[in-house]
Amino acid sequence: MSQLLPAMAPASQKLVVHVIQAEGLQHMNHFTGDHPYCVCEVKHVEPHATRTKAETKQVMEGDTINPIWNETLELEQWQPGEALEFTIYDKGLIGSKTEGKAMLPSEFFYPNGFQGMISIIGLPDARLRLEVPPPGGSMMQGQASAMVPLPAPTSSACGSQQMMVTTTAQAGGPQQLAVSILQAHGLQHMNHFTGDHPYVVCEVKHRDQHAAATKVETKPVTEGDTLNPFWGETLHLGPWHEGEPLEFTVYDKGLIGSKTEGKVILGPELFFPAGFS
Repeated sequence: MSQLLPAMAPASQKLVVHVIQAEGLQHMNHFTGDHPYCVCEVKHVEPHATRTKAETKQVMEGDTINPIWNETLELEQWQPGEALEFTIYDKGLIGSKTEGKAMLPSEFFYPNGFQGMISIIGLPDARLRLEVPPPGGSMMQGQASAMVPLPAPTSSACGSQQMMVTTTAQAGGPQQLAVSILQAHGLQHMNHFTGDHPYVVCEVKHRDQHAAATKVETKPVTEGDTLNPFWGETLHLGPWHEGEPLEFTVYDKGLIGSKTEGKVILGPELFFPAGFS
């Protein structure tokens, strides 16, 4: 007689995040002066979960374009697999303006921790310096996000795409990749009737031409700045074999089909065995 038992959900745990400094912010409040602060929020897998977030104090003096917080935030309800979203605001007289956002996928700080700088999405040269100690006291690892030029099918379009790739450092047989697709910049307005709904398809370019296609895709962005869309998704891709590149294609979903914005190839030497960010 067989018995089926319900799967156990990962236990929630407390996460400690050191928000150290931002670089390259914009001057947004000309009347009161800039008072930047950072909000860190857990992107819960369960959509109906209570929001978990914490924020730094405002920087009121000194270099507010490159503010130093050096604060430790504690997030009480976090589970493995849940990403962290950092939003930098500039406090004004009657409200706060958004400087930009940064995303740190779970794979980049769990279980080994994270120490380094990540790109602030929305500001081309801005970075956020963070440290997330490993829960089990393991060795810290550093990563930093980067931009990859996005060649377009026509000479009039240009853009870039922000992504991260992690892989297990083992040679030989098939492996699983974790690909974090964060944002694209500078896409074209292609669907004038329905509006732009961009999404990304990531495909393994297998050396064996007869192998089955291995690809995954993000959800379409349907609102907000669709010319600089933010996905913030981590996709799992496999099988992948050492030596195989990844192809990223950005599409724009229309009423009866999709148009191609552009493609980019990420060679295997750029992400194996140390990963790409």
